[in-house]
Amino acid sequence: MSVLNLGPELAVPLDDVVGQCVAILGIRGSGKSNTAGVIFEELLAAHYPMSLVDIDGEYFGLKEKYEVLVVGGGEHADVELSMATVGEVADLSLREGVPVILDVSDMLGGEREAVVFDYLTRLWTLAGRLRSPYMIGIEECHEFIPQGVRTRMKDVIARIALRGRKRGLGAVIISQRSAKVEKDVLTQAGMLFLHRVVHEADMRVYSELLPWRKTEAKEIVTQLGVGECIFMSGSTARRIRMRVRDTFHGGYTPSFCPVESPKLRQVRGRLLEALSQVQNPVLPPAETASVRGESPRSSASDPAPEVRSWNEPIAVPPTGMAFHADDLIGPDLPEPVLVRVDRLVRRLRRLPSVQRKVVGFLVGQEPNAYTTCELAAWVDCPEILLRVEPPVDALDLGLVACERLARGITYRGMVRQYVEEAFAGFSSGLGADGTRQLVAHLRRRIADLAPIERDLAYTP
Repeated sequence: MSVLNLGPELAVPLDDVVGQCVAILGIRGSGKSNTAGVIFEELLAAHYPMSLVDIDGEYFGLKEKYEVLVVGGGEHADVELSMATVGEVADLSLREGVPVILDVSDMLGGEREAVVFDYLTRLWTLAGRLRSPYMIGIEECHEFIPQGVRTRMKDVIARIALRGRKRGLGAVIISQRSAKVEKDVLTQAGMLFLHRVVHEADMRVYSELLPWRKTEAKEIVTQLGVGECIFMSGSTARRIRMRVRDTFHGGYTPSFCPVESPKLRQVRGRLLEALSQVQNPVLPPAETASVRGESPRSSASDPAPEVRSWNEPIAVPPTGMAFHADDLIGPDLPEPVLVRVDRLVRRLRRLPSVQRKVVGFLVGQEPNAYTTCELAAWVDCPEILLRVEPPVDALDLGLVACERLARGITYRGMVRQYVEEAFAGFSSGLGADGTRQLVAHLRRRIADLAPIERDLAYTP
């Protein structure tokens, strides 16, 4: 039986990790990141399929020894990631056992949330059918599963951590602020690696997790050195020292001493084939243009679009322009699917004019998120009207999502997820390409219900 050799006195049977929620906690500089790197090295050495959500771009060093597909916008990425390909990457990783580092270090705010949410949701859905062992690592998880705040991201991660075992899913959650992580997830973790903490709130969390008296727990935790931690599995807890990771740690603290960049393994064989599939997906014309960052009707002579901040207003294509290429797609979809789409569109047509505009705008601009104030400006209505009459019907259907963020209540379109859930019975017949066509077709139909006038479009 394979084991994970994590330290001089710690070897964990691989079977004990299947479906587990593993928590790695500790302040910066306590050895927390090294522990995470060691665990991921051991999983890769055991050919355990996994994905790692890397928000700081520090895990590319795993490629020094292991073949890993780095997907995202960082300088070490093998392939760029977009909303058009995020689902395909998740499918590829879980179906083929391809290890993936999802590098979202170059993404900001809403874009990062949308990509990670889509990726994890696709993994959860597919795992329900495949039911094979798979691990998901999430760095700085207090940003995704904060204590006391409910978001759609928190819902899906908590679902993976608490209920993923039945689907073969496990999670490694990593955080430097224990008190800010959802307690329900921490208390249900099957394995804990508790490094040193100093904040009283974090110490209280440790006291609740450890089977020791509070004074004893505090004394042991404050004495932990760098690389030492309390390993807890079940009701057994003991102080251990982790081994040093073998691969380059991309999260080192910069200094005046030069750091030699490691020689990274290049993807080859099945990973090269997988990379080719992700880099060259079969997409409808509109989505192909989107992946290249073009408008579907743009030409080589058109000026390049200006890059804007994630929370800056985005130009709205008049009358659903982004989906015109879908006019040729609809007739190729199965008749029962088109009937269901027509039924949904008829229901949406009965909504008040402002709500139709809201739904059409959010769907047309998916996955961008907008505050109530921004949304009111785009659909040209009083902000108070959206506060009093939010798009309840679209929320209930799952076409639109609402969540409370630091910048206020935000809304975003959710057509891709809606299709996966509402048309689940047709998924086997549609296939990946048919599902993409359906998403594009539905977006166009909904966006065309209440087109935003041309004078509302942002002009630089």
